[in-house]
Amino acid sequence: PISHHTGRARTIASLIAETYPETYETWFYFDGSGFRPDFLSAVKAELSQEQRETFKDHKTSPFCWLEKSDGTKVALGGRDRLCEWVQGTFAADDKEKDAKLLKLCADPPSLWEFRFDNSTPGTAKTEE
Repeated sequence: PISHHTGRARTIASLIAETYPETYETWFYFDGSGFRPDFLSAVKAELSQEQRETFKDHKTSPFCWLEKSDGTKVALGGRDRLCEWVQGTFAADDKEKDAKLLKLCADPPSLWEFRFDNSTPGTAKTEE
């Protein structure tokens, strides 16, 4: 319940993990009540200096990033940049398999997408 852009980003990330479970997993953190107000700052602190400079003014939801198997974070930014990454990454793959994913990135989110599944953590395995 943060924004329609956040809802669409969550849908896109979930569909990527569902379509390519051997390659991608998801991790979500949603907080509209300020429980961890410094969470975004903490994520940004783990970025490279160049990325910290690029995203220093990003304060809105969502903030999307990729994390490589070695732990390196690659910041994308908002839902629009997530969509650009998707279109560049999956456009050359199986068009039929990726059609729904690419359509989600081509069309703007509906204002009704502010209502979405905000459960955490996603598909990522977490330590207990």
